[in-house]
Amino acid sequence: MSDKNLLLIGSESHISKDYIDRYGKEYDNIIGIDFPLKSTYLSSYISVDFQQEEAFSDIEKYFDSLSLSFSQILFSSGINFMNNIFTSTIDDWDTTFNVNIRSIVFTLKAALNYMQKETAIVLIASQNGIVGHEDRIDYGPSKSSLIQLAKNLTVDYAKLKDKDIRVNCLSPSYIVNDSNRELLNSYIGEKLLLKIPYKKFVNLQEVSYALEFLLGYKSKAIRGQNIIIDYGYTVI
Repeated sequence: MSDKNLLLIGSESHISKDYIDRYGKEYDNIIGIDFPLKSTYLSSYISVDFQQEEAFSDIEKYFDSLSLSFSQILFSSGINFMNNIFTSTIDDWDTTFNVNIRSIVFTLKAALNYMQKETAIVLIASQNGIVGHEDRIDYGPSKSSLIQLAKNLTVDYAKLKDKDIRVNCLSPSYIVNDSNRELLNSYIGEKLLLKIPYKKFVNLQEVSYALEFLLGYKSKAIRGQNIIIDYGYTVI
């Protein structure tokens, strides 16, 4: 029986850390990719700059050196410059799409030979990939692309005869964490809550619960889907 090995792309994110705090003991090995990387809770890790093309050949060499295969992959890397059409620059646009989209496409290409016969992949998208939002001119389209990517990957991976790889997206609303708690408790947070039918923000525990489902065997028939956790934000 193969080991249960988790690959975290964006291992320093609040989402990755909370998931590992809750479910890390279920894995034999936890491998991290991030830039910069400071973690001490991982079995092994590599620090790369996803804007550099050589990053992906470095990642493939790193996978080869590990002598293991992945049963689960979580992609939670992301960058958000909070731009609008008037403030966005070509550099910001390119950086956003390099980090939010290109990184997963070419990391998954590098990882294919190191995936187990059955591998579950979850991509962290966003409510901003579903509905419009101010100051998200590059971030929103990058997350929409991620949602579409899961569909195309599903079609492509279905052609494989020797592997059963399933890919889904998880799109959270505003997630309360240490970096935004004060903001969400302020007048700005009160205004945001007015847009949410159930008047609640999502918390990290709720995200981790959804991840546990999508990365686990109980979601085996769910393919290429985008699961939204937002207390109703995107339905109105």
